[in-house]
Amino acid sequence: MADEVQIAVFEGGELTVPEGAGKGSEVALALPLNRLLVKVVRVPADHRDDMVGFATPILKAMSPYPDEPLTVSCEVVRETEDGVLVVAAALPEGSSDDMATALDDAGLNVMRVDALALGELRSAWPKLALGGGSARKLALLDGKDCISLFVLDGDCPVAARALSHGCDMRREVMLSLLDAEEFGGAAELSEIVVVGDVPRDGLDAFAPVRAVESEGIDPVAGVAERSMEATSLNVLPDSWREVLDETRFKRKMKTWLGTAGGVWLLIMAVLVGVPKVYDYMIHRQETMCKAHRSSYNKVREKRDQVESVRLVSNHDLGALETLRVVTSVLPDNVTLKSWNFKRGDKLSFSGIADDGDQQKVYDFKDGLAGVMLSQVSEREEDGDIPFFTNVEMPGVKSTKGGATFNVNCDFKAKEVE
Repeated sequence: MADEVQIAVFEGGELTVPEGAGKGSEVALALPLNRLLVKVVRVPADHRDDMVGFATPILKAMSPYPDEPLTVSCEVVRETEDGVLVVAAALPEGSSDDMATALDDAGLNVMRVDALALGELRSAWPKLALGGGSARKLALLDGKDCISLFVLDGDCPVAARALSHGCDMRREVMLSLLDAEEFGGAAELSEIVVVGDVPRDGLDAFAPVRAVESEGIDPVAGVAERSMEATSLNVLPDSWREVLDETRFKRKMKTWLGTAGGVWLLIMAVLVGVPKVYDYMIHRQETMCKAHRSSYNKVREKRDQVESVRLVSNHDLGALETLRVVTSVLPDNVTLKSWNFKRGDKLSFSGIADDGDQQKVYDFKDGLAGVMLSQVSEREEDGDIPFFTNVEMPGVKSTKGGATFNVNCDFKAKEVE
C-alpha cells in the first residue's frame, strides 16, 4: 500500500527523487526536522473544532519570519477529557527557496509535506520499544542535517526539537526535559534511546543510555505509511497548494483537449464517411430493386388475378348482401338516397335523417363499423374480421329536409405506398 505513494527527500541540501518519478509526477516531500516549525500543543476542549486556529499563533511566535503567513497542520496524538494533544507543524516559506528550486529542476509536483524524523520514528518504533507503560523516555535520531529529539510519556510525545550537530548535547537535553516537564508535568526520565552516530558523552547523567542499530530502519517507508493516513501531518504551504491545483487543472485541461480533439476527428470522419456509406447503400438497394422488379411485378399480377377470382366467387361480399348489411343497422327515419357499389373494393352512398337528428347518423356510422364478417358468412373462421375494413363519414349537414350525410366504406385495407 505504501508503494503507491512516491516520496522525495530533501536532506543535506540535495533532493532525492524516487525511482520512476519523472517530470510532472506528484510526490510527498519529506524534510528534516530543522526545516520545520514543530511543537507539541495541548488544545483545550472548547477549541477542539479549530485546532489549527489555536496552534497557529503558538508556531508563529517561534517562526524566524514573523510577518510571513503560516500554513499550520495538526496531528492528534492523544485525546483527554480536557482536550487533545497534537503535534503542530508548519513550513516557513522564507527558508524553502533552495527546496523550491530543486523541485522545479526535477519537475516534481508536491502534494504533501511531512517530517522525515516522524517517518523514522514510525519505522524504528518496534526496535525503540518506547511505548511500554507511561514512563518518560527520550529518543535521539541522527540525520544529515540535524539530530531529532523526542521526549515521550509512554507512546505520547510531549516535546520535539531539532538539535544541530556539534551542539552542547547536555544543555539541549536539559532544556528539552524542562519543556517536557512544563508540558506534561514532572516525571523521572527512565531511559535515553539513541539511533545512529549521536554523541553520548554525559547523557548517562540523565538516565541509562541504550543504543539501537539503524539497520532495517527506513524513514522513507515510514513517511510513505504516514502519507496513506488522512490524519497525519501535511504542512504543504498554501502557495504550493495553489501551484499544485493549477498544475492539476492544466493536466486535466490538456487531457480534455486531447479527448475533444479525438472526438472532433471522429465527428469529421463520420461527416465525411457516412454520406459515402449511405450513397453506397442506396446504390446497392436500387440495384437490388431493379433486379427483383420483374419478379415482383409478375407475383403482384398473379396476386391480383387470384384476388379477383376470390371476390367474384364470394357471395358474402356481393351487392345484395352488402345492401342487407347496411339496412340491418339503418335507424328509423333514415333514408338512403344514392348507392355506388364496387365489388371487393368500396361502397359509397348518401342518405338523410328526416327528423334532423345528427347523433342518429353518427350512431349509424358506428353500427356499420361494428358489423363482423362472421355475422354475414356464419363461419367461425371469419372470427372478428370486420365486414368493412374502414368506414368514413366526411360530414353531416343540416338542411330544411333533415340531416344529410355521405358514407364511404372499404372492403379491403388500403395499400401503403
